[in-house]
Amino acid sequence: MKTDYLPLIKGMDYLLTETRMLTGLAVAYGTSDTAEYTYSGLAQESDFSVAGFPYAPRLLKPDALFDLASLTKLFTAVLTLQLAEDHLLSLEDTIAHLDPRFPHLADISIYELMTFQVNPQTDGRLDNAPSRKDALNRLFASSPAPLPPIRVYSDIPAMILSRILESVTSLPYATLLQCKILEPLGMTETFCRIPEAFRSRCVNYSGEHRLISGRYSLRTIPSPGIPHDPKALLLQGDTSDCFGHAGVFSTLSDMISFSQGLLSGRLLSPASLRLMGTNRVGRNNGDGTHRQYLGTLCFTHHPEQRLSEVPVFFSPQAFAISGFTGNHLSLDPERGLFILFLGNRVHGRLTRVSPLEDMPRIGLSDGVGTVNWPDGRIVPSSAQYVYFKDSMLNEPIRQRMVELQWL
Repeated sequence: MKTDYLPLIKGMDYLLTETRMLTGLAVAYGTSDTAEYTYSGLAQESDFSVAGFPYAPRLLKPDALFDLASLTKLFTAVLTLQLAEDHLLSLEDTIAHLDPRFPHLADISIYELMTFQVNPQTDGRLDNAPSRKDALNRLFASSPAPLPPIRVYSDIPAMILSRILESVTSLPYATLLQCKILEPLGMTETFCRIPEAFRSRCVNYSGEHRLISGRYSLRTIPSPGIPHDPKALLLQGDTSDCFGHAGVFSTLSDMISFSQGLLSGRLLSPASLRLMGTNRVGRNNGDGTHRQYLGTLCFTHHPEQRLSEVPVFFSPQAFAISGFTGNHLSLDPERGLFILFLGNRVHGRLTRVSPLEDMPRIGLSDGVGTVNWPDGRIVPSSAQYVYFKDSMLNEPIRQRMVELQWL
């Protein structure tokens, strides 16, 4: 049911209109069998006018197709756990036992890989590889590195798992996703490659701005429906392949179905769902910092709420994941609740500033504001959007859940 809950609408208006951190945003929350949703903003803007890329503005509609970015990892985690429940693999199986193409990771177990207990690294960035073949070779040559003291989360484990799942089932990842998740849940508008007839419904993610070490850069994408993630884009090439970390597109309705399918037990057993929210690597470093608290290709509760992807009012077994393009999904198996954000913080936005100390110099307060680009354009910033989700979205949703007696 579409909601007009005023505190949530005000929070969305702050993100979309007052600060312009996002171009458009769709929000849903609910239980295993009921949900409320709303949406606002644009699927495509026209006023940042990159030379050679003129756009006509398009309103965000309920059937908009969003680039899920890292929310794709949840599909990979679910598929892995499904195959374990089907006894097609064991989480204790070593990589060598299932797929010999990763010789340097041979003794690592599936469970260690999917819970970030190992840190596989490639020799050179995958998105800088000169070709799809070279990128694949780099992925297969991944080797373990020491766990970082703070940031452990990485795309590489999900990418490796997607290849292992293909080896185990002799099916392409996209086919496995279709058979094991999309068809059982009736998710007819979720794609690894957007059919031509659906491209006009895709949210536009072109025009991403970055300021890194004083260097201004602008990334354009030829047309909506192309994966924003450069690794996913390179590895997909002209195929329908997907590498388990990013590159899947979906609608608000389909992602509500996915969330409810998880909570209702249609995809996984309660034990497997609880496993997803079990922290394996997070810890207090004893110096005021923490190593990231991570479950199966997702985040679990962090002791510092500002650094936590999981809403503070969700139970200890809850888990969550964000996508770089502006998406977020949180699930609480214990309370039977989910919260979903599908947004766009990339299109015509400044997404990254490094070092952070440069923000005041360019006129940003807490990452919010606009920046004078060298070509004279005024560019809104979404560089710190992640830190506003709790106050602007999760808190009003908590209030609404209390009203509905879900909490």
